[in-house]
Amino acid sequence: MKTTFVALVISCLLFQSALAADEGDKRVEKSVITGSMVGVLVGTLLGGAPGVVLGLTGGAMIGDLEARKQEVADLGDELKVVQGMQQREQLAAAEHQALFQRQRDLEYARVEALQEGYTFCLGFRSDSAEIEAGISDQLKAMVVMLQAFPELKLQILAAADVRGSDDYNNTLSKRRADAVADLLKASGLAEDRMEIHSIGNAQARYPAHDPEGLAYDRTVRLSLIKGEES
Repeated sequence: MKTTFVALVISCLLFQSALAADEGDKRVEKSVITGSMVGVLVGTLLGGAPGVVLGLTGGAMIGDLEARKQEVADLGDELKVVQGMQQREQLAAAEHQALFQRQRDLEYARVEALQEGYTFCLGFRSDSAEIEAGISDQLKAMVVMLQAFPELKLQILAAADVRGSDDYNNTLSKRRADAVADLLKASGLAEDRMEIHSIGNAQARYPAHDPEGLAYDRTVRLSLIKGEES
């Protein structure tokens, strides 16, 4: 009788296994069924038909527990993969930031070197604000260079020698500054990238009886300065 009952229960379980194979969660159902079958055999050996019932219930619980453990293990593996991807992304971001900072430092040093090492002086004839022939091409080339350094501005400092009154020299130096600024604007340099100063004879160094020295005071000096940070 006991043997017949065991065979009947096992047949039912095998039929249940076939139905579970058609459903979504095959792994959990298979574990539950396998556990139930084991529980049936153990329960039958221990207590006959009542043992079969107890074995069926206990075996199903054991099978379900094993399936859940496997799910947790699988989730843990997926979590490790995600964490690994996040760590790699963080490292890549840090490397990108370091590279960007190095490029920024190099660009800053290049601008600093250019700014500190560049000064251009235009000479003018006595009592004149006319730009000499050939200088125009050099100013146009300067505009092209400045287009590559938008962080820089151009300082224009116009002066006159000591001859003449202070008022006249101030007016003369302003005419010289305006002549240079107008040519630069016509060549494509924006007005807000120029800082214009006319100082008359305030910084003149040579006396009126030194005609060669006076030529060094009749100038417009162009220097690079830093503009506003973008």
